[in-house]
Amino acid sequence: MKKILVTTDFSAASKAGMRFAIQMATQMEVELVFFHCFHALIPSTIHRDHIKNSLQEQSRFHQQQLEHFVEKLHRSMHVQPGRHRCVVVEHLNPEQAVLEYAHANDFQFICMSTRGAGSILKIIGTHTGNVLHRSTVPVLVVPHRYRVRKIKKVLYASDLENIDLEMSKVAGFAEALQVKADLAHFYFPGEIRLSQEHLKQMWQMKYPQLDQLYLEQYDFNAGFPAQLDLLCKKIRPSIVVFFSHTKKTWFDKFFGHSTAESVSFVTKVPMLVFRKIGS
Repeated sequence: MKKILVTTDFSAASKAGMRFAIQMATQMEVELVFFHCFHALIPSTIHRDHIKNSLQEQSRFHQQQLEHFVEKLHRSMHVQPGRHRCVVVEHLNPEQAVLEYAHANDFQFICMSTRGAGSILKIIGTHTGNVLHRSTVPVLVVPHRYRVRKIKKVLYASDLENIDLEMSKVAGFAEALQVKADLAHFYFPGEIRLSQEHLKQMWQMKYPQLDQLYLEQYDFNAGFPAQLDLLCKKIRPSIVVFFSHTKKTWFDKFFGHSTAESVSFVTKVPMLVFRKIGS
């Protein structure tokens, strides 16, 4: 059974990631682990012998708060809770706590909400952006304005590097959700030598989960984010999948030369970011 680590700080924005994870759990066999990191407040006047008791009391308080938060969210969604548990960790650095716990406990995904008001620049430099850049565990990034809906289609935005290895991961993810996957590639003039229909037939034979193939010529004036935004509006995927290089920042790899205004799609479409094979 797959495990998803779902982070929350009890904010309204963090509910988006939780809702998306709960929706995923209605479509695939998965265990959700709701995770909260807190920084203990220890009065300077407290006796050393009482510090441990104070930590335990604060941990119990946050644990109860998390369990109530999760229960209330399930009720608001009218969803019967599936297999899940709540974990509270005391740590000075929330993103480090998430990474350490996810890596030590063999999670298949980390699910986090974005915060901010409309551009990728609102993600970079935040806990979500830092976890994206450092995590070897695939990260689900859910827009803070996300509204619950059934997951119907996965869009894999590909550079066609390591296509077989990457497509097998995407196909496995889509199959677990019992949905199909589309593949989109933005090519430079002269890059594509085979016809779109030929490639589609070839890849559909290898990957039954593949539905549609979109080969779009790259527009230097528009940039990748704006073109992907238009494609998302056209085909309306439930989630967009990327593979990220660790030697480049997540921002530079996918959105490097574009303006913040052109990447508004990140406030609308949840994303799944895998680490690039071999990076």
